[in-house]
Amino acid sequence: MANITSLGIGSGLQLESIVEAYINAEAVPQEIRLQEKEERLGLELSGVGSFKSSLASFNDILKKLTESDAFNKQIVSSSSSAIEVKSNGFASNGSFNIDVNQLATGTRLNSQTFTSSADVVGSGSLTFANGTDTFDVVIDATDNLSVIRDKINAQSENFGVTANIVNGGSGSFLVFDSQVTGLANALTISTSDASLDKISTDNIPVSPAQDAKISIDGGALISSSTNEFKNTIEDITITAKQVTTVGSPAALSIAQDTESGSDLIDEFISGYNNLVDDLTGLGAPKQGRLAFDPNVRQVKRQLTDIAIQAVSGLSGSLGSLTDIGIEVNKDGRLEKSTFVSANIPSGQERLDNALSHKLSDLGELFASPNGIATKMAEMVDGYIASDGVLTERVTTLNKRVSGIKDEWTELETRLRSYEETLRKQFSFLDATVSQYNATASWLTSALALPKAKE
Repeated sequence: MANITSLGIGSGLQLESIVEAYINAEAVPQEIRLQEKEERLGLELSGVGSFKSSLASFNDILKKLTESDAFNKQIVSSSSSAIEVKSNGFASNGSFNIDVNQLATGTRLNSQTFTSSADVVGSGSLTFANGTDTFDVVIDATDNLSVIRDKINAQSENFGVTANIVNGGSGSFLVFDSQVTGLANALTISTSDASLDKISTDNIPVSPAQDAKISIDGGALISSSTNEFKNTIEDITITAKQVTTVGSPAALSIAQDTESGSDLIDEFISGYNNLVDDLTGLGAPKQGRLAFDPNVRQVKRQLTDIAIQAVSGLSGSLGSLTDIGIEVNKDGRLEKSTFVSANIPSGQERLDNALSHKLSDLGELFASPNGIATKMAEMVDGYIASDGVLTERVTTLNKRVSGIKDEWTELETRLRSYEETLRKQFSFLDATVSQYNATASWLTSALALPKAKE
């Protein structure tokens, strides 16, 4: 029997259409199921990604609020570049006139003059000292000025001495500069051998070590071994940069930066509300990508609980957001209270009072171990950290999405096997019907009556 290359050729039946119909009946429901599963998982994965992103954005704001000096920001300024001023955030407001009378310097020494930098000096050891610190450098008889310079600079215990060579018209000499400032830290160089006197005990002083000296509001001179004066004005660090002109002191001003604290509170309210809005959209019953999601409901509930509860373990007079005029409205969003009565100031007035007079208490309200920002940050980390709920959920969803590819492959393999089985069955049917048709044609021809003769 001839090979059948297409079903139905032998029998005349529409067997290809029948096979295709069987395969579609098997494939279409499975394909629809996988497509719907793929779309559902993709939508959920997108929703969880947005969920994490919203929490992370709010967490950036919480990190600012958990800093110990979040509300202790001050505006510290100087009228002159002669000083730089920094505050730790706790300085009292005030203004001062600062005179810089002298800057702190280290010692500079020049050695005796030699013919050139290639000259050798002698042998022995040099001892460098600046009060409490010392280090030694061994000089060999073959060491010239250049080698001696390099040995000094490379010494591992060097406390801050730099050696250079100056090549002048009269010859070459070593220059020793100590970076350690202050009168008590004057650099001295001694030797174990008289042959090294020209680069040690016979050195020429160029500039001596000295303390920095300033006066505040014309008072007595205050000295420092460095140019930094820390807590000379309590909680303030003054760094002297240049000597001031007599009669022209640098005017230093310290003022509390209440505006930055107010901006931070506004940022917190806005960030909280943006997160609540995002969660409401994600969990919307009809169009939310995470409709009826338990994690969304849980985070909203936890946020609200932290926002409305009093903070325990505080030493100040502020114990809750209500004390600074902030409340949760009926939509779950934060707002500054508009209620006011004879005994209760408005929300803005309560906040302004805290920013003006209770900065430490305000910082404690947010940043203490049980503080609002601390608790919210801990809650958020439980969801977005590397081992957080949402992070693990994303990992699981990605695995499930990858698993769909395997299901598509399995479906294709199963359909090919099913098609092969169908073709074997219908090939047999095609051959059988073809044989019956051939037999029927032969019988019809054989039994046909001959035509009558005329």
